Amino acid sequence: MIKCQNPCPKEKYDGCCFECPYIDECEDDCGEVPSECGQAIVEGTELEVFQKSQLDVLNKISTILTEKKRLEAQEKELKEKLKEAMEKYNVKKFESDILNITYVAETTTTSIDSKKLKQKYPEIAEECSKTTKKSAYVRVAIK
Repeated sequence: MIKCQNPCPKEKYDGCCFECPYIDECEDDCGEVPSECGQAIVEGTELEVFQKSQLDVLNKISTILTEKKRLEAQEKELKEKLKEAMEKYNVKKFESDILNITYVAETTTTSIDSKKLKQKYPEIAEECSKTTKKSAYVRVAIK
């Protein structure tokens, strides 16, 4: 929990305005970010504070990811049915006002086995390698 050196002007919450459940109806909230205001007193570990302060976001993401997973499974099933129908009726392309569907036939691809290349020809693998900067991101997975 994040406490504050300043008491709540409405005497409704014993903590930081940032975490106050009544913040939406309060005209006196300080509007400060606890890590920058100099008045915040953090209680518990950073992980506990994070979890408590972001609980609503965590729950929303969990709900969205669960629904997304369900919808993706449904999409996969429906696409398989479409593929079977397109093969049955020999349809290669279908266009309408809402969808454009293209049948893509089975193919083979050739790629380089980078692990094997690095083992057999480490100098060539090093010479042909490139470094690419990747931006920070958050990976979330549902259990």
